[in-house]
Amino acid sequence: MPELSVTLVDRTGVSSTSHDNFKAGIMHELENILADLLYSTSEPTVISARWVSQSPAAGDQDLVIHWVPDRDHSYLRQRWTNIPIDPRAGGHTHKDGNVTGSEFYRFPRLKTPQAYAKLAAHEAMHNITGLGNRGLHGQMGLAGDARGTPLPIIPNDRTLAQAGMQRGLTSQLL
Repeated sequence: MPELSVTLVDRTGVSSTSHDNFKAGIMHELENILADLLYSTSEPTVISARWVSQSPAAGDQDLVIHWVPDRDHSYLRQRWTNIPIDPRAGGHTHKDGNVTGSEFYRFPRLKTPQAYAKLAAHEAMHNITGLGNRGLHGQMGLAGDARGTPLPIIPNDRTLAQAGMQRGLTSQLL
């Protein structure tokens, strides 16, 4: 059975009921996108996601994605100070040895949970496949570029994600 446990870490510093409702929408949309990516006709797909405000315990999840205010407050740069992040990026994923970290940024121009979920899903694709920008952005679909890519998922996205899941995820930046 294709299964994936996703922990979303809210590092935006925002606290309100409307923010919590918006986060619930992002989580729901992300679960749908990931379920589509990992869908199998032969067995059920189970995606479980949750939001936390602090780093989860090691071994407590498969995939961790951090939501941060912007590139200037990058959680990845707190760990790996010299990583380059494209100033136009909606998120970033970095691998160092057997540890991979993914984050996406809070942009005032993004108005829907689906837009943020698409950014998070694109970073999840980097994390799951282990491919950097050159290898992943050359593809079409969600893998191509989260900023301009419409949903639904295309078959190549599924092929890439499912192959990555078969190889297994690296340790996650907590």
